[in-house]
Amino acid sequence: MVIAVLGLATWGFVACSTGGTTAGDEGPFAPVLATPPHVEGLTLDQLAHTAIAELPDPTWVKQTAQQTGIPERALTAYAGVAIGLSVVDPECHLSWNTLAGIGWVESHHGAIFGGKILPDGNMSEPIYGIPLDGKNDTKAMPDFDDGNFDGTAEFDRAVGPMQIVPPTWAAWHNDGNNDGNEDGQNIDDAALAAGRYLCYSGGDLSTPQGWQDAVFGYNQVPKYMQDVANKANEYASKVPTAS
Repeated sequence: MVIAVLGLATWGFVACSTGGTTAGDEGPFAPVLATPPHVEGLTLDQLAHTAIAELPDPTWVKQTAQQTGIPERALTAYAGVAIGLSVVDPECHLSWNTLAGIGWVESHHGAIFGGKILPDGNMSEPIYGIPLDGKNDTKAMPDFDDGNFDGTAEFDRAVGPMQIVPPTWAAWHNDGNNDGNEDGQNIDDAALAAGRYLCYSGGDLSTPQGWQDAVFGYNQVPKYMQDVANKANEYASKVPTAS
Protein backbone atom coordinates (compact mmCIF):
# COMPACT_ATOMS: atom_id res chain seq x y z
CA MET A 1 0.00 0.00 0.00
CA VAL A 2 1.37 3.35 -1.05
CA ILE A 3 0.20 6.40 0.91
CA ALA A 4 0.45 9.98 -0.37
CA VAL A 5 -0.72 13.04 1.52
CA LEU A 6 -2.16 15.94 -0.47
CA GLY A 7 -3.21 19.11 1.36
CA LEU A 8 -6.21 20.96 -0.09
CA ALA A 9 -7.62 22.84 2.92
CA THR A 10 -11.19 21.75 3.63
CA TRP A 11 -11.11 19.40 0.66
CA GLY A 12 -7.75 17.91 1.64
CA PHE A 13 -7.41 14.17 1.52
CA VAL A 14 -5.09 11.21 1.87
CA ALA A 15 -4.74 9.13 -1.26
CA CYS A 16 -4.36 5.36 -1.15
CA SER A 17 -3.34 3.15 -4.05
CA THR A 18 -3.72 -0.60 -3.62
CA GLY A 19 -2.53 -1.56 -7.10
CA GLY A 20 -3.87 -4.72 -8.75
CA THR A 21 -5.95 -5.44 -11.81
CA THR A 22 -7.86 -2.79 -13.70
CA ALA A 23 -10.97 -3.10 -15.81
CA GLY A 24 -10.85 -3.56 -19.56
CA ASP A 25 -11.47 -1.05 -22.31
CA GLU A 26 -14.90 -2.49 -23.16
CA GLY A 27 -17.82 -2.82 -20.84
CA PRO A 28 -20.18 -0.75 -18.70
CA PHE A 29 -19.94 3.02 -18.76
CA ALA A 30 -21.99 5.97 -17.50
CA PRO A 31 -21.40 9.13 -19.55
CA VAL A 32 -20.68 12.36 -17.73
CA LEU A 33 -23.64 14.70 -17.22
CA ALA A 34 -23.44 18.47 -16.92
CA THR A 35 -22.21 19.62 -13.52
CA PRO A 36 -25.28 20.55 -11.43
CA PRO A 37 -25.89 24.29 -11.04
CA HIS A 38 -24.58 25.73 -7.80
CA VAL A 39 -26.17 28.38 -5.63
CA GLU A 40 -25.65 31.87 -6.97
CA GLY A 41 -22.89 34.18 -5.80
CA LEU A 42 -20.20 31.65 -4.88
CA THR A 43 -16.65 32.29 -5.99
CA LEU A 44 -14.38 29.47 -7.14
CA ASP A 45 -12.63 29.56 -3.77
CA GLN A 46 -15.96 29.24 -1.98
CA LEU A 47 -16.97 26.35 -4.23
CA ALA A 48 -13.80 24.56 -3.18
CA HIS A 49 -14.25 25.12 0.56
CA THR A 50 -17.97 25.31 1.30
CA ALA A 51 -19.80 22.37 2.90
CA ILE A 52 -21.01 20.21 0.03
CA ALA A 53 -24.67 20.31 1.07
CA GLU A 54 -24.61 24.10 0.62
CA LEU A 55 -23.36 23.96 -2.98
CA PRO A 56 -26.18 22.63 -5.22
CA ASP A 57 -29.00 24.87 -6.37
CA PRO A 58 -32.05 23.80 -4.30
CA THR A 59 -34.42 24.12 -7.27
CA TRP A 60 -32.27 21.75 -9.34
CA VAL A 61 -32.13 19.29 -6.44
CA LYS A 62 -35.89 19.31 -5.98
CA GLN A 63 -36.66 18.89 -9.67
CA THR A 64 -34.03 16.22 -10.23
CA ALA A 65 -35.13 14.29 -7.14
CA GLN A 66 -38.68 14.24 -8.50
CA GLN A 67 -37.49 13.07 -11.91
CA THR A 68 -35.17 10.34 -10.63
CA GLY A 69 -36.69 9.23 -7.34
CA ILE A 70 -33.43 9.88 -5.49
CA PRO A 71 -34.12 11.28 -1.99
CA GLU A 72 -33.34 15.00 -1.95
CA ARG A 73 -30.82 14.78 0.91
CA ALA A 74 -28.85 12.04 -0.82
CA LEU A 75 -28.94 13.87 -4.15
CA THR A 76 -27.75 17.05 -2.45
CA ALA A 77 -24.60 15.23 -1.35
CA TYR A 78 -23.95 13.59 -4.72
CA ALA A 79 -24.44 16.89 -6.53
CA GLY A 80 -22.38 18.83 -4.00
CA VAL A 81 -19.43 16.48 -4.40
CA ALA A 82 -19.67 16.73 -8.20
CA ILE A 83 -19.70 20.53 -7.99
CA GLY A 84 -16.79 20.73 -5.56
CA LEU A 85 -14.66 18.26 -7.47
CA SER A 86 -15.33 20.10 -10.72
CA VAL A 87 -13.30 22.94 -9.16
CA VAL A 88 -10.75 21.05 -7.09
CA ASP A 89 -10.12 18.19 -9.54
CA PRO A 90 -11.63 19.27 -12.88
CA GLU A 91 -9.80 16.60 -14.88
CA CYS A 92 -11.64 13.84 -13.00
CA HIS A 93 -15.10 14.58 -14.47
CA LEU A 94 -16.94 12.70 -11.74
CA SER A 95 -20.65 12.98 -12.46
CA TRP A 96 -23.39 13.04 -9.83
CA ASN A 97 -25.20 10.12 -11.47
CA THR A 98 -22.19 7.84 -10.96
CA LEU A 99 -22.17 8.63 -7.24
CA ALA A 100 -25.93 8.10 -7.21
CA GLY A 101 -25.53 4.75 -8.94
CA ILE A 102 -23.07 3.64 -6.27
CA GLY A 103 -25.28 5.04 -3.51
CA TRP A 104 -28.21 3.02 -4.81
CA VAL A 105 -26.32 -0.24 -5.20
CA GLU A 106 -24.60 0.10 -1.82
CA SER A 107 -27.51 1.17 0.39
CA HIS A 108 -30.51 2.34 -1.67
CA HIS A 109 -29.44 5.85 -0.70
CA GLY A 110 -29.38 5.00 2.99
CA ALA A 111 -32.73 3.19 3.05
CA ILE A 112 -31.52 -0.40 2.75
CA PHE A 113 -32.52 -1.44 6.29
CA GLY A 114 -35.56 0.81 6.59
CA GLY A 115 -33.66 3.87 7.72
CA LYS A 116 -33.16 7.20 6.01
CA ILE A 117 -30.78 10.10 5.71
CA LEU A 118 -31.69 12.88 8.11
CA PRO A 119 -31.58 16.60 7.22
CA ASP A 120 -28.10 16.93 8.77
CA GLY A 121 -26.81 14.12 6.55
CA ASN A 122 -26.56 11.55 9.32
CA MET A 123 -28.32 8.20 9.18
CA SER A 124 -31.45 7.61 11.24
CA GLU A 125 -29.83 4.26 12.11
CA PRO A 126 -26.19 3.31 11.46
CA ILE A 127 -25.59 1.10 8.43
CA TYR A 128 -23.10 -1.76 8.65
CA GLY A 129 -22.43 -4.45 6.08
CA ILE A 130 -21.93 -8.13 6.80
CA PRO A 131 -18.59 -9.30 8.22
CA LEU A 132 -16.07 -9.69 5.41
CA ASP A 133 -14.95 -13.11 6.60
CA GLY A 134 -14.66 -14.87 3.25
CA LYS A 135 -18.14 -16.35 3.47
CA ASN A 136 -21.23 -15.36 1.44
CA ASP A 137 -19.05 -14.64 -1.61
CA THR A 138 -17.06 -11.99 0.24
CA LYS A 139 -13.34 -11.36 0.24
CA ALA A 140 -11.88 -12.03 3.68
CA MET A 141 -10.68 -8.80 5.29
CA PRO A 142 -9.15 -9.31 8.74
CA ASP A 143 -9.67 -6.47 11.17
CA PHE A 144 -7.83 -3.30 10.18
CA ASP A 145 -9.07 -0.72 12.66
CA ASP A 146 -9.54 -2.51 16.00
CA GLY A 147 -13.25 -1.96 15.44
CA ASN A 148 -12.94 1.82 15.78
CA PHE A 149 -14.64 2.56 12.46
CA ASP A 150 -16.83 -0.47 11.82
CA GLY A 151 -17.68 -1.46 15.40
CA THR A 152 -16.18 -4.95 15.31
CA ALA A 153 -12.60 -6.13 15.83
CA GLU A 154 -12.96 -9.60 14.31
CA PHE A 155 -13.36 -8.90 10.59
CA ASP A 156 -13.82 -5.65 8.73
CA ARG A 157 -17.24 -4.65 7.42
CA ALA A 158 -18.42 -1.81 5.21
CA VAL A 159 -19.84 1.29 6.87
CA GLY A 160 -22.45 3.91 6.09
CA PRO A 161 -24.57 4.83 3.07
CA MET A 162 -21.63 4.53 0.68
CA GLN A 163 -20.41 1.28 2.33
CA ILE A 164 -16.77 2.23 2.82
CA VAL A 165 -14.44 -0.33 4.40
CA PRO A 166 -12.02 0.66 7.20
CA PRO A 167 -8.78 0.68 5.13
CA THR A 168 -10.37 2.90 2.51
CA TRP A 169 -11.80 5.26 5.12
CA ALA A 170 -8.41 5.45 6.83
CA ALA A 171 -6.93 6.67 3.53
CA TRP A 172 -9.78 8.88 2.31
CA HIS A 173 -11.59 10.17 5.41
CA ASN A 174 -13.10 13.60 4.85
CA ASP A 175 -15.21 16.22 6.58
CA GLY A 176 -17.66 17.03 3.82
CA ASN A 177 -20.02 19.09 5.97
CA ASN A 178 -17.30 21.10 7.77
CA ASP A 179 -18.61 20.17 11.22
CA GLY A 180 -15.21 19.09 12.53
CA ASN A 181 -16.18 15.41 12.59
CA GLU A 182 -15.29 12.87 9.90
CA ASP A 183 -18.10 10.32 9.95
CA GLY A 184 -18.61 7.46 7.50
CA GLN A 185 -22.27 7.31 8.53
CA ASN A 186 -22.79 10.88 7.28
CA ILE A 187 -23.72 11.13 3.59
CA ASP A 188 -21.70 14.32 3.03
CA ASP A 189 -18.51 12.91 4.53
CA ALA A 190 -19.00 9.51 2.91
CA ALA A 191 -19.88 10.82 -0.56
CA LEU A 192 -16.85 13.12 -0.57
CA ALA A 193 -14.54 10.29 0.48
CA ALA A 194 -16.07 8.06 -2.20
CA GLY A 195 -15.70 10.78 -4.82
CA ARG A 196 -12.06 11.37 -4.02
CA TYR A 197 -11.34 7.65 -4.16
CA LEU A 198 -13.11 7.28 -7.50
CA CYS A 199 -11.13 10.16 -8.99
CA TYR A 200 -7.86 8.72 -7.75
CA SER A 201 -8.68 5.25 -9.04
CA GLY A 202 -10.00 6.29 -12.43
CA GLY A 203 -8.22 9.49 -13.35
CA ASP A 204 -10.55 10.77 -16.06
CA LEU A 205 -14.05 9.34 -15.60
CA SER A 206 -15.27 10.83 -18.87
CA THR A 207 -13.58 7.89 -20.64
CA PRO A 208 -14.85 4.31 -20.47
CA GLN A 209 -11.46 3.11 -19.22
CA GLY A 210 -11.28 5.73 -16.50
CA TRP A 211 -14.86 5.14 -15.39
CA GLN A 212 -14.37 1.38 -15.27
CA ASP A 213 -11.09 1.67 -13.36
CA ALA A 214 -12.78 3.94 -10.83
CA VAL A 215 -15.77 1.70 -10.17
CA PHE A 216 -13.66 -1.45 -10.31
CA GLY A 217 -11.44 0.06 -7.62
CA TYR A 218 -14.51 0.65 -5.48
CA ASN A 219 -15.69 -2.95 -5.78
CA GLN A 220 -13.80 -5.54 -7.82
CA VAL A 221 -16.83 -7.51 -8.99
CA PRO A 222 -17.87 -7.27 -12.67
CA LYS A 223 -21.57 -7.47 -11.85
CA TYR A 224 -21.17 -4.56 -9.44
CA MET A 225 -19.80 -2.38 -12.22
CA GLN A 226 -22.73 -3.31 -14.46
CA ASP A 227 -25.26 -2.62 -11.71
CA VAL A 228 -23.77 0.81 -11.02
CA ALA A 229 -23.71 1.65 -14.74
CA ASN A 230 -27.32 0.55 -15.17
CA LYS A 231 -28.53 2.73 -12.33
CA ALA A 232 -26.36 5.71 -13.26
CA ASN A 233 -27.66 5.58 -16.84
CA GLU A 234 -31.24 5.18 -15.64
CA TYR A 235 -30.89 8.35 -13.60
CA ALA A 236 -29.35 10.16 -16.55
CA SER A 237 -32.23 9.12 -18.81
CA LYS A 238 -34.76 10.64 -16.42
CA VAL A 239 -33.24 14.12 -16.48
CA PRO A 240 -34.40 15.77 -19.73
CA THR A 241 -31.93 18.65 -19.49
CA ALA A 242 -28.92 16.39 -18.87
CA SER A 243 -26.05 16.82 -21.25
